[in-house]
Amino acid sequence: MFTRVWKRVLLTTPWVVLCAASSLSSSPANATERHIDYSKVTKADGEVIKERYFRYLVIADDPCLTVQSFRLGHPGKPHREKFVCALGEARFDRDFALVDFKFVDFHDGHLHVEVEFIPARRGRKVVRWCSIALQPDSIGDLVCNR
Repeated sequence: MFTRVWKRVLLTTPWVVLCAASSLSSSPANATERHIDYSKVTKADGEVIKERYFRYLVIADDPCLTVQSFRLGHPGKPHREKFVCALGEARFDRDFALVDFKFVDFHDGHLHVEVEFIPARRGRKVVRWCSIALQPDSIGDLVCNR
């Protein structure tokens, strides 16, 4: 009887995994959705750009910069949301000991950011000016000056 139950579990497990994976892949927004603890927000600001309201959030204990866009008149749920957690291939949580967003400002359809980076492995602190392009239907990647 034990082997019978064991075989049943082995046969049904791949089916359950397949169903779970297909439901996640059919709704990518739910798969990448993150909960924001608004009580930990240390910096925030917003501005209307091209008929969308854009907002950034810097959250304590989170190396990422959160950028959201809202449709005007619909402030409850973000239309687009991006968690900026990398510079190229370098991830903030893995490749840097510290990422600090010193200055953040909206200007000419971009979010301009002064970022202090301290590499996780040997290296000294680097401060760079970066920007994120903001369009009504997209939030760009973090691009920094050398």
